Amino acid sequence: MTTVKVGNTVVKIYHWRSKSGYDQFKVSYHEAGKLKRVTFGSLAKAKARANEIAVQIERGEREALKLTSSDRSTYLHALELLKPTRIPLHVAIEEYLSLRKPTLRPKKLLPDVVAELLEDKKANGASVRYMEDLRRRLNRFAQSFRTNVGSVTAGLIEKWILSLKVTPRTRNNYRAAIVTLFRYARKHGYLPREQQTEADLVDKVKDRGKKIEILTPKQMAKLMAKAKGKIALYLALAGFSGIRSAELLRLDWKDFNFARGHITVGAEKSKTATRRLVPILPNLAQYLQPYHRATGHLFKFKDDKRAIAWTRKNGVDPWPINCLRHSYASYRLAATADAARVALELGNSPAKLFSNYRELADEQEAKAWFAIPKRSKKIVQFAA
Repeated sequence: MTTVKVGNTVVKIYHWRSKSGYDQFKVSYHEAGKLKRVTFGSLAKAKARANEIAVQIERGEREALKLTSSDRSTYLHALELLKPTRIPLHVAIEEYLSLRKPTLRPKKLLPDVVAELLEDKKANGASVRYMEDLRRRLNRFAQSFRTNVGSVTAGLIEKWILSLKVTPRTRNNYRAAIVTLFRYARKHGYLPREQQTEADLVDKVKDRGKKIEILTPKQMAKLMAKAKGKIALYLALAGFSGIRSAELLRLDWKDFNFARGHITVGAEKSKTATRRLVPILPNLAQYLQPYHRATGHLFKFKDDKRAIAWTRKNGVDPWPINCLRHSYASYRLAATADAARVALELGNSPAKLFSNYRELADEQEAKAWFAIPKRSKKIVQFAA
């Protein structure tokens, strides 16, 4: 006979061999004043059941003894799993339940979370460019989901992004903005902290990019021969410095150091939020010569769009996206054969520059591009 003792409770296990020669183990106990017996084919299972019975008797929880065969099987399996850890079953269950316990979270409307996030980014010194992009994308998203942020699923986000009918790159940019929003909500307790957000579950789409197109020196020369005023200034800076259009619109004449021959694109004006120096090359210097004493901003809102509209009317239609910056990068790389140097000027990585612009132009074409002379004499009057 074997006994299992828990506290003051003892449960007996009797052993005998059946006529067929198999070992049998009978657990004997009393329930509701009646003798109960349960037979098992192994001592381990019998001990487990005896231990369960003893614990329940000791706690006075007699009703819990009425376990089904399936319940007992589950109990024994749990004990086997916990055996290597030496953690009691009730402790493991308590820890599990503590993790699964629902947390009361404040319900927060998605537009309100967007407003909070934007204020937080602004207070922490996010760049103007980044703030503009984040505000535009998230406000558009919030207009479609005026509901609790916790009720917006990955499926809803995917359908909304798909409905925009934009390029793969733009879809990924929207996804990135929404992921930023949902992670902010999780950080501040509006979403479960221990779980991946619904936005994170939205897959990125494959972005193979568009074919990079550049202007020929002949095309650019024709444009510069006709361009006047701000249009000529914009085309010259975009084509002969490679500065992004959004960065050009933020430039002030104080950013130009004519004595040292460079343009400073400050961190607050740069897409990448890092300061860089862009050289004023000889042909660009010709176009900038009349502006040495100018002050204030170079351009107004939408001056870039007005310049591009002008180019379409004057021989380049359709106008390839970002073709002036792409042209500068291609011809500058061909002229210098120095990817690291040109990457610094553009605010790109050398790897991206080399993979995107290598072999788009040769050295002779580069010489022609950077030799395009100034033709127009009309300039915009700025305050001196």
